Amino acid sequence: MRYFLDCEFNGFGGDVISLALVGEDGRELYLVAPPTAPTDWVRDNVVPQLFNAPTNVTIETPANEFSLHIRGFLMDDPAPIITADWPEDIAHFCNAMIVTPGSVICLPTLRFDLIALDSPIPPLDSSKQHNALWDARSLRKQFAAD
Repeated sequence: MRYFLDCEFNGFGGDVISLALVGEDGRELYLVAPPTAPTDWVRDNVVPQLFNAPTNVTIETPANEFSLHIRGFLMDDPAPIITADWPEDIAHFCNAMIVTPGSVICLPTLRFDLIALDSPIPPLDSSKQHNALWDARSLRKQFAAD
């Protein structure tokens, strides 16, 4: 099954702050690790949106525990396809798969699709920009429309 990925991070190249996966089947995973020292832009634009998502899918956890939640979310899928529109989202997802040095979550197979869009995806709700879950939902909607 295909899963749509979005991440928020602490400035360009910074640590992951949130990671969202939205499956074609509607299942959602939203992981949040609030930054301790956000950049000014992240403090003003991302941090206020971190918990602007349904609480039943929001999991606040240290970033180094994202792997456990990703594994639990994907473990019953024999061939997940992770789709993103930005390469850094895929990089953060791959880093989140690492459990400890030399150890990663075990998935039978995994494929990544990086899709190039002609223009930024319009958010489903403009008041929820810079929220990984809402952005992953928007990506899913855009992909289904193409």
